[in-house]
Amino acid sequence: MSALTAAPAKKHARPQPDVTRPALRPLATPSRRMARLPFLVVLIVAFGLGMAGLLMLNTTLQNQEFEARRLSSQASQLTYVQDDLESQLQKVSSPASLAQKAYAQGMRPNVNPAFLVMPDGTVKGKAETTKGTEMRYLQPGVEEQLGADRAAAEAAAKVAKAQGAQTAKQASDGAALVVASAASAVPPSTATAR
Repeated sequence: MSALTAAPAKKHARPQPDVTRPALRPLATPSRRMARLPFLVVLIVAFGLGMAGLLMLNTTLQNQEFEARRLSSQASQLTYVQDDLESQLQKVSSPASLAQKAYAQGMRPNVNPAFLVMPDGTVKGKAETTKGTEMRYLQPGVEEQLGADRAAAEAAAKVAKAQGAQTAKQASDGAALVVASAASAVPPSTATAR
């Protein structure tokens, strides 16, 4: 048996007329698929809007960061100003400063003060008026004035000493110049004879 032998041909049979076939009817048209171009346009618009939103968010956050840095810098500067003002207030309200202001207004310390006892209102001691000359050493600013005077006197002494050294040097230079000029004026024959 050979593979090349032909198979017997089948006869096609016609359908029997007594078998009824269903009637042909038109099919519903398939729903239209979304076209690719409008879909791509929608995707590009959504992507663009998302990127624009991210850019706006990033810009807003950067602006807020710059504002926060500026406000932080301003707060630190105001802290320095506050510290400076507090130190000035402490300096002005110190007892030494208050004593200088009181002395400038004519108030003088009293050598014989009287004290008022508050619960019963009695006065201890005898109040006497002061002339202001009893305690000159309590005058505010005396120590600073004496220190400044002493420093000025020391500076003047240093200047006088430096000027004295300068004039002595100039005098010695002048004497050496006179000796040198006198030596050059002597003839060589007399200089060797001596």
